[in-house]
Amino acid sequence: MTAYASSKRRIRMILIVMAVLGVAMFVQLIRVQFGPYAPAFAARESFALERKDELDPSRGVIYDRDGRILASNVPMYYLEVEVRQLTPESKKQIAAVLSRSLVLPYEDIFQQLVRDWLTEGQVRIRLTREIQGGQPWPITIDQPVADMLNGFLGDPEAPDLSGLALVPAPSRTYPSGKLAGHVVGFVNQKGKGYFGVEGFYDDWLVGDPVVVEHGSIPLDARPQPDAPTGVNLVLTIDLDIQQMVDAIMREAMESSGAESAYAIVMDPRNGELLAMVIQPALDPANYEEWLPDEEKAGWEWVLAEPQAEAEAASESDAEANVNPDPDAEKAEAQEEPVIDPLVAGVYEPGSTFKVLTMSAALDAGLVTPDDIFVDTGVIEVGGHPIKNWDGTAWGPRTMTECMQHSLNVCLAYVASEKLEAPLFYQYLKDFGIGQLTGVDLEGEVAGSLRTPRHPDWTESDLGTNAFGQGVSVTPLQLITAIAAVPNRGVMMQPHIVRAVAGPENVYWPQPTVLGSPISAETAETITTMLLVSSEGEGRRAAVSGYTLAGKTGTAQIPGDQGYDPDLTIASYIGWGPVEAPRFIVLIRFDKPKSSPWGSVVAAPVFRQIVERLVVMMGIPPGSVYQESG
Repeated sequence: MTAYASSKRRIRMILIVMAVLGVAMFVQLIRVQFGPYAPAFAARESFALERKDELDPSRGVIYDRDGRILASNVPMYYLEVEVRQLTPESKKQIAAVLSRSLVLPYEDIFQQLVRDWLTEGQVRIRLTREIQGGQPWPITIDQPVADMLNGFLGDPEAPDLSGLALVPAPSRTYPSGKLAGHVVGFVNQKGKGYFGVEGFYDDWLVGDPVVVEHGSIPLDARPQPDAPTGVNLVLTIDLDIQQMVDAIMREAMESSGAESAYAIVMDPRNGELLAMVIQPALDPANYEEWLPDEEKAGWEWVLAEPQAEAEAASESDAEANVNPDPDAEKAEAQEEPVIDPLVAGVYEPGSTFKVLTMSAALDAGLVTPDDIFVDTGVIEVGGHPIKNWDGTAWGPRTMTECMQHSLNVCLAYVASEKLEAPLFYQYLKDFGIGQLTGVDLEGEVAGSLRTPRHPDWTESDLGTNAFGQGVSVTPLQLITAIAAVPNRGVMMQPHIVRAVAGPENVYWPQPTVLGSPISAETAETITTMLLVSSEGEGRRAAVSGYTLAGKTGTAQIPGDQGYDPDLTIASYIGWGPVEAPRFIVLIRFDKPKSSPWGSVVAAPVFRQIVERLVVMMGIPPGSVYQESG
């Protein structure tokens, strides 16, 4: 056989093989499209094309104004158990290992493992621990513990942990701890933000999940996209100032025996909140007690499979819709704890409110600082006698002296006989009393202001409202209103976010003007009347070298039986330097025991804070202003 004939035969064989393969492929295509297995192939293709996964982005990070982290993310894990994989030995070993490594009661974990979950329709459970009030709470572990358990799970010589599984969980860490807990808020184990910045900006911080569609050929060949993180937030809070104010307030609360203490430091020029302090403080890492009741109860559902979750939710919804009791709901809402009293807790401000009353009368041209009022020690407004804080008559006094000595009778006279109701309440509305400030913190309330249009308003309200009684405000609402004075009559909206850093750019929110309740001339006049000097109620607030203005407040606390004769709210609000104001500070102590008076309890704390504040903010003494001016 020649070489040519051999080559020709091989080519013929190859062509025959190719023809057979072609026919086989054609036949297979016919079977796939029209054969008995065609529906199965179609379903498989449809499943592959419809398979989608949702990738959640990392929650945004929160910084203070100098870039120090206030809230970020850390890896955490739930402990779940595949019930059908448990063995008698693994039940003991899992309970023993978790009890030792997490310092949890052995018996509590063991009882969860030996419970007959299968008869309850559960094949996978999430292990829990008990929190305050006896509520079950999912156990979470950090990365080092997770590494240890994973090592046990992969080592045949290690304790038998058959059935135990570690499931990644969203988790937040707060490096500053309690220091800014009320401001930052917290995130629960489902990744939802509550209160403060975490609550208000929850949607922004969470970001948008990315949906990934999987193809069938091949399934895992496509690269997985990275979900963009939620936006990062830079706050106006200065962590150094926050820490300084927090330390001073904590010490003062202990020394005064006060039940609680509050402080706000704001820049009156733009509404930036530099510090917001509350004592006792909120620890955002231990937030369970602050969760809404439905969230606490909801963790029972976490232990269940998705179908059971839906059934439980449905049953809960049904129960909630049966015979709703509006009174009960209202009572329950009133009993809910106030997480951030600076924006959500109202109180009667007392004499600090006189700044607004006198500003209104000056702005309306109805009084001047030198106008004389003869104080007889009592004035009757709407049939209600009003007396001074010391119950005495101060005789002839100028309007300036009325403010310096905080005379209730004089301010009631100004409101009832000079301003009268329509003008008085119009000014209070212009100052934003009874309205939301619009601060970007979750949970703000508006306070309460009864006007003559309110069915419960009486003429006596006009007299008591003049010195801050019978009207309720939040601390943030009051400091926002009075901050118009150091800002030449212009009231700025308070805000907590200084910059928003998204995936593509950075947004800097601009200061917002809420209004101009008084003129610049009036603001200058009332400031002069309230200059802190060696005399008067606020003398303990004076800081050497600096010209400051401010007002004390001592408010009675209303109750079911009227005003408590012994308990007070002691406060002070002041600003400076008056030549070029850079800060306004509100101090408040609830139920102090050392003294009931704001001039004794709160004014010295204002001085302590401002002495440190001017150094930290680099503010020169007043003499420097005068020389440079």
